[in-house]
Amino acid sequence: MSDIERLTVTELVAAYRAGNRGAFAGIYDRYADRIFSYNVTVLRDREDAADATHDAFIEAATRMDQLQRPEQLRPWLFAIARNEAHARGRHRSRMRPEEDLSESLDDPDLVVIPAPAALRPRVLDKVDEGVGAVPPPSLPPEWIRIGIFAAVALVVGLIGLAVSAQFDPLPAPSTVPVAEGPVAGGDSTTTTGATATTAPSSTSTTAAGPPTSTTAAGGPAAIGASTDTVNFGGDGTVAEFDLTNTGGRTGEWTLVSSTDAIAVSVGSGEVGAGDTVTIDLSLNRDEIEEGEIAETLTVTWAGGQIPISVVGTHEANPVIHNPQASPPSVDVSGSPDCLNTQTTISARVRDASPLESVIVRWSPGSGPERETPMGPIGNDMFEAVIGPFTAVQTASVRVVAFDDRGNAGGANIPVAVVACP
Repeated sequence: MSDIERLTVTELVAAYRAGNRGAFAGIYDRYADRIFSYNVTVLRDREDAADATHDAFIEAATRMDQLQRPEQLRPWLFAIARNEAHARGRHRSRMRPEEDLSESLDDPDLVVIPAPAALRPRVLDKVDEGVGAVPPPSLPPEWIRIGIFAAVALVVGLIGLAVSAQFDPLPAPSTVPVAEGPVAGGDSTTTTGATATTAPSSTSTTAAGPPTSTTAAGGPAAIGASTDTVNFGGDGTVAEFDLTNTGGRTGEWTLVSSTDAIAVSVGSGEVGAGDTVTIDLSLNRDEIEEGEIAETLTVTWAGGQIPISVVGTHEANPVIHNPQASPPSVDVSGSPDCLNTQTTISARVRDASPLESVIVRWSPGSGPERETPMGPIGNDMFEAVIGPFTAVQTASVRVVAFDDRGNAGGANIPVAVVACP
């Protein structure tokens, strides 16, 4: 492993900003294949995908000084790549429809396609030419403002002198006698019989103070999301994604969820130029119906809207209410006098999905466990008659329900099997 490969993303950004071009090669090698693969998926054309990958890296090199949190290089770079791919796709009408675009740069199931070998020198040569050159360290903003207004004041002063010289010529020098003897406030040197020449005075120009507001450098805000799909899977309850501003000005955003079951850590705010905001999500599964999760998060900013699909599944077991045995105690079989050898099992079964079957499992006391189907009797109620039992025991009786999604729920009922009086 080379020294560059051992660097963290923070160290790579610092090395590149310090003028190490090998650091940008390390950034390219770390992320090029995944970005190229995503572009192939979006644009459905390898040549367009290579061009989009090239332009994304050049854009990143050009704006690297705007990345305020170097540890966020990955989501920041991915946001640039995603914006570039979607802009190119809309322009060339080759992009897949948005509703079919479930793949994401961060999707672990994204099929990674190696970037063309010829693309690497194209990108790095362009960076070496200075397209992505990092500017020298900038002065503090207050120094810049003072310098700008001092320069403006100087220019205004020079223009004023030129205008004054044209319309109000300066008076000729005048002579005034200088008294012999020491100069007041000076040393003991004297001037005898001399004259002093005084030049006309001019009004000095004082630089104005800094302005009350400034316009941010660079282009407008450009907010993008690190993913277009959040997948909670079958049992997940937390997730996150990033909003990154690859533009030159601070951008405002708001976030709205299509369901109250998804709580967001922050619903609106600002993201500075080159900065990233992480949004934490929490899914309350008690508030969603069983089945496929298909919700939407919508990020709105001055440049438009960013839809983020929320997917996953939610499974819920059938719930069995008030299971009963009537009577709760039966006689063991084997004697003509033991007539109370059976009991009726009943329960109310409810589920968001259609029920496949409801059964009662019970042990007679000897031999294998038995299963008896329970039939519906109305109002979500099911019942079945079980028995006889062959041994004195507390019988193991369990009601089990299955829905058409394969989920099962159960509840136990104690049944006392006693000797015949």
